[in-house]
Amino acid sequence: MKTARITRLAALKRQVELQKWLAEVGRLNTEIRRLDERIEQVGTLKAVYDAQLREPAITANELIGIRVIDNHLNDRREIDQNRRELLENERRRMAVMLAAKKNEVDSLKAEAGQLKRAEAEERAEKLQALVPLRRNG
Repeated sequence: MKTARITRLAALKRQVELQKWLAEVGRLNTEIRRLDERIEQVGTLKAVYDAQLREPAITANELIGIRVIDNHLNDRREIDQNRRELLENERRRMAVMLAAKKNEVDSLKAEAGQLKRAEAEERAEKLQALVPLRRNG
């Protein structure tokens, strides 16, 4: 028969695992925010260089340099967007797993509470059985 203590310990173990996964989700969220900021910065830089391309007195060397930079910025944005998409998929996958782990922890805690109440009732019944009956006399 399971005891409340064993079930409570199992719930605590699962709670620790859940905390580890929550920390990992926090790291994922931080990385996604960092990528969002970098994607935005790259977009701003692209806009600045696009404005430079519209200048009337641009030299051939400047044009070539801006085109090279623009290609590098396009590559960087594409890499960052792909990485962000992968991380977002991972975050969604982890959210489902976290929900399952949280349900498991909650059910173990509820089971531990029920077992604790059952054990207390059992102890009370045993104590009641040990108390002698009153004699009416």
